[in-house]
Amino acid sequence: MSTNALYVGSVGKAFQVLNCFKGTPGDLSLTEIMARSGLDKSAAQRYTYTLQVEGYLEQHPATRRYRLGKRVLDLTFHFLRTHELVEALNPIMLDLSKATGEKISLSLHDGNELVHVVRHQTKDQHYHAALVGRRIPLYCTAGGRAYLSQLDEAGQEAFFLSTELFAHTTKTLTSVDAIKAELRKARENGYAQAVDEFIMGETGLGAAVVNECGVPYGALHISGSSYEWSAQSYAEKFAPFLLKAVRQFQQRNVY
Repeated sequence: MSTNALYVGSVGKAFQVLNCFKGTPGDLSLTEIMARSGLDKSAAQRYTYTLQVEGYLEQHPATRRYRLGKRVLDLTFHFLRTHELVEALNPIMLDLSKATGEKISLSLHDGNELVHVVRHQTKDQHYHAALVGRRIPLYCTAGGRAYLSQLDEAGQEAFFLSTELFAHTTKTLTSVDAIKAELRKARENGYAQAVDEFIMGETGLGAAVVNECGVPYGALHISGSSYEWSAQSYAEKFAPFLLKAVRQFQQRNVY
């Protein structure tokens, strides 16, 4: 919690309640909300009730358990509707999806992660992996490495000092030297590649999206099945499409 005088503690507590639902497999009871948020019973009751009245939480009439309300989607809709980057890249992503038949994603940088904001899916895939809002690490995903490859040396060092590198799969690279080698390769090629490092069975290519000063703020991804493609054949087939799409966007200079 911030100690800045401008910080409104009651608003922060409301978000503590909302954040309880991150990574939740189902609805939460008031007791579970208390445990996750650190609020006492009186505060938890008041904040959950207020959020329910405003539509950001819903309560099951029989179980009395809470889940996120549909009003949360309003914020997502308006974020996507008014974001210049999303608007500019969406038609390019649609063309890329049609040309390749692969899954296409746009992600934005946030902290030590990327957040997927638009996804065009052409094949059956794991439900959660296809959702907007999914967060992915920078160090073991194609888009994340593409983003990191555009940072200067100081920026990369700051990232590695602030991030715990752990294995999501048996193929995940967790050596700083090995990851840096991939970043150098990505900067040279204009795209990064990751195979089975975050999700087993997935091969991905990613290219950074940068502003007019060359500062990265997101990545464009293309991904498919590592059971169907070798790393080399996938890159040879689809990297030209990805690089063309990024060039088309950069020529627009909208961000």
